[in-house]
Amino acid sequence: MDGEKPNYRKLLVWQKAHQNAILAIKLMDGCHMKYSRIIGNVLSAATSIGANIAEGNSAFTSQEKKRYFRIALNSSYEFDNWLQILKDSDIISSNQTILIEVENRNIEVIKLLSKLISNLS
Repeated sequence: MDGEKPNYRKLLVWQKAHQNAILAIKLMDGCHMKYSRIIGNVLSAATSIGANIAEGNSAFTSQEKKRYFRIALNSSYEFDNWLQILKDSDIISSNQTILIEVENRNIEVIKLLSKLISNLS
């Protein structure tokens, strides 16, 4: 690689997923530990998206790449579910603005991944 960044970092979908994972970490930072299972699930889903995009981008075949991108898409939908739970509860009522931003970015990631997957078919 000789000082060059890995290719996956150049992907817009990875950049958005990465930014969203960072925001999710900030969002969950002030949560009470009695919600630790929810916090863990939110962060697991949020960070899984970018990780699978990165892993899939290094795949040798388009089928393998597609498989990882589908896993990332599934994690995006799981993340969306957790975001809806957070919105509909009082777990993070003080960070609703960040929550809405994260939700909107996740919808963008879902659209981009869906397009990438359909282009690989």
